[in-house]
Amino acid sequence: MDLVESSLLKATAAMVVVLAVGILAGLAMDEARTDFLRDEIRDTELQTETFLVTQQYLRNSSNNYCRVMSDRIPEIADKNAQIGRDLEEFSSKSIGQKDEYQYLTNKYYINELRLYVMLQNYNARCDADANAIMFFFDGSMDSKRQGAVLTEYRENVDNQTYVFSYNIDADHSEILEMLKTDYEVRDGPVIVIDGNDVYREYVPLKRLKQVID
Repeated sequence: MDLVESSLLKATAAMVVVLAVGILAGLAMDEARTDFLRDEIRDTELQTETFLVTQQYLRNSSNNYCRVMSDRIPEIADKNAQIGRDLEEFSSKSIGQKDEYQYLTNKYYINELRLYVMLQNYNARCDADANAIMFFFDGSMDSKRQGAVLTEYRENVDNQTYVFSYNIDADHSEILEMLKTDYEVRDGPVIVIDGNDVYREYVPLKRLKQVID
């Protein structure tokens, strides 16, 4: 074996080792991400189920119910929104956990719908005016712009507006398919305000303020 051939073999072996280490490290990161998301979703699911039971327990005491819900709905909503962002980020980096991410996404959407129903019940029972916006998005530039507008609105205009986001390109779940059918969603962006007003195009911040007010 000449020197050149020997060097090539060594270089190839080194590349294989580096590649194997990279794959193993990626799989380990996948496992860590899914463990983290599983724990976060389980915690949010427990909180949501707790409030469903609380709603039944306090059915004869609207004052207590409204006080409890007004304190805790924002906390659950913010945590669920963060889980959605983590799912988007982590799933794009996954190399070996696609089925697990899909399962966690399904659980996330179930929690989202539960929270949406809780919010509607809270509005009706407590004479509250918290807005609920369903946001269906894809990979288009208008969807990205719409997402930025909704974030701006919630953070700087009205923190009593809650956004429920659905990735119609990447995610698949019975909940998502039902909502897409219900609101005839084919591509993004689509926003649905309080279950009634549907906008099938990009809505800038100024117009969003007008239609919500």
